[in-house]
Amino acid sequence: MSRTPSEAAQRAAELREQLEYHNHRYYVLDAPEITDAEYDALFRELQALEAAHPELDDPNSPTRRVGGAPAEGFATYRHRLPMMSLDNAMTLEEWREFAARAAKALGAAPAWWADPKMDGLAVEAVYENGALTVAATRGDGEVGEDVTRNLRTVKNLPLTLNRKAGPVPRLLEVRGEVVMTKAAFEALNERQATAGGKIFANPRNAAAGSVRQLDPRIAAARPLRFLAYGVGLVEWEAPLFAWTSQAGIMAGLQALGFSVPPEARRCGDAGAVEALFLKLQDERDSLPFEIDGLVAKVDALDLQRELGQTARAPRWALALKFPPQQAATRLVDIKVQVGRTGVLTPVAELTPVRLAGVEVSSATLHNQDQITALRLRPGDRVLIQRAGDVIPQVVRNLEERDGDVEAWRIPEQCPVCGSRTVRLPGEAAVRCPNLSCPARLTQGLIHFVSKAGLDMQGVGGSWIEKLAQDGHLHSPADIFALHRKVLLGYKGMGPKSADNFLAAVEQAKAAPLHRFLSALGIEQVGEQTARTLAQHYADLDALAGASEEELQDLPDIGPKVSASIRAFFDNPANRNLLQRFRELGLWPRGGGSEAAAALPLAGKTFIFTGTLPGMSRPEAEALVEKLGGRAAPSITKKVDYVVAGEAAGSKLAKARDWGLTILDFTAFQDLVRTAQAALARGEES
Repeated sequence: MSRTPSEAAQRAAELREQLEYHNHRYYVLDAPEITDAEYDALFRELQALEAAHPELDDPNSPTRRVGGAPAEGFATYRHRLPMMSLDNAMTLEEWREFAARAAKALGAAPAWWADPKMDGLAVEAVYENGALTVAATRGDGEVGEDVTRNLRTVKNLPLTLNRKAGPVPRLLEVRGEVVMTKAAFEALNERQATAGGKIFANPRNAAAGSVRQLDPRIAAARPLRFLAYGVGLVEWEAPLFAWTSQAGIMAGLQALGFSVPPEARRCGDAGAVEALFLKLQDERDSLPFEIDGLVAKVDALDLQRELGQTARAPRWALALKFPPQQAATRLVDIKVQVGRTGVLTPVAELTPVRLAGVEVSSATLHNQDQITALRLRPGDRVLIQRAGDVIPQVVRNLEERDGDVEAWRIPEQCPVCGSRTVRLPGEAAVRCPNLSCPARLTQGLIHFVSKAGLDMQGVGGSWIEKLAQDGHLHSPADIFALHRKVLLGYKGMGPKSADNFLAAVEQAKAAPLHRFLSALGIEQVGEQTARTLAQHYADLDALAGASEEELQDLPDIGPKVSASIRAFFDNPANRNLLQRFRELGLWPRGGGSEAAAALPLAGKTFIFTGTLPGMSRPEAEALVEKLGGRAAPSITKKVDYVVAGEAAGSKLAKARDWGLTILDFTAFQDLVRTAQAALARGEES
């Protein structure tokens, strides 16, 4: 379908926004909402649109980079050579066309190396003089997370290279996937269920979640494996020795002590790659690891260099993706679940059917938009598939019906508490805004006392869950009205533990406004937005009186966030809850007050990059905020100070380009000491 330039620009903007959102869900949060096939369809549409309209070229388009970003909590690591993404083929015909283009460009058909496409977490392990020095996630392809301590616990990852195999590179960057076998994944979930822990959706999520634990002891207890698939930068002591092919690289890595997928092999031509793809597709259910396709690479490294690469992907490699496994069944009913954040999620109850070796009896329907698009009603015959071959999903309605038959709709009232549901502008989700809704109460209470909330040390989530289940907690305010006698009635809660519990609760009454706002769990209001609000409003009364337009004048607050804040304060149950907090003496003051505006760093915006010696990033941000400053989530030209620690990343480069004030850690400490001295002088006078 041809589009006018304005239509093309609008659609390109929509696609870029969607792709960036799903990149973040997949690579940062490890919580994808759509299948790989759905993502690929969006990506391909944007590629085609940009090819047809060169005027839409944008260096920040998702087609020009690999998605994702390092998560907070780990130091950043910049890869010496980018860990590029791969273009995908969804059919064998697309593979044949790719292979033909490569042969035409080279003047002859090349041999190929083929790996099973492992469904794990991509990482790079760096060895200097034969010893592991750094291990990092792929991140955005250029900057990842330093997860060295966790990767050292992976039992089949060499800590030192096998020198008996021959020459060892002076520098070797090994790239591969951290994975978990299907059997180990099932055993892990059984242990998690027995211990009351998190149940993982699939082996990839389990592997990724394990690698990104801040405590390496958790990673050590997980059945992780590293499978190598290639290298980054390689420097040899012996100048005449070097690998010349992908097959040579893989044989060399095996000799040095690395595990590689046993199905990987050299293929003499494109037909052999196709045959291996079909063989793996037939055998995938019996393989020990989850795979979702095959990766084919031109075998000879000099031919790889000759073919080169685009801005996003090499021209000498392609991922051949398996089609999703599907089955037809009956939609028996649609139930609604209410989550911690109040999102009403429709769930399809299905006539049980076997799919990819698993009996499926329910599937997610995501939101009302999907139900409407599929025109679903209970009783319909539907086609389902396992998204990523794990999460069941309804993909098509098999019924033929007149267009005037309306689809099933999510109720306008919360099915649990009866509150009128809301749907924020631009969002697909329908939500219950009542913070005291029983369906979201327990998880909301746990969040309230957690480190992301009021950080009540000594008030564990397990105790909160027990107290809620036994009817002692109906809202966060009830935590502040607990009696010692109630606590002592629990096995394992002795007098000292009860006193510590109550002391932590009492201490939380002195929490700053931004902590309190974060604890409330207002949809769209995370820790950084809570800080912004606390710096501009004196207290909850002032914030409750703010209009959506006024809120949107604040940094980083748009229509969705402002609408969510208004929906929270407009809800009668939430207003009653806040009144209880006031009566209990929990009514924190924010930066909108006169006193806060007079603090030494008031009006100054800071951003931190890299690792600060002896101080975590949250500690540094809290220090700045205590003195009246603001810690920004991302770098802009309005930032006053860029504090650069060790291994500072792309933020530092931008700061230099923009001429921003850059402080090393010593200069930052001097600035803080000066501000603290000014504050002390003010207090004394």
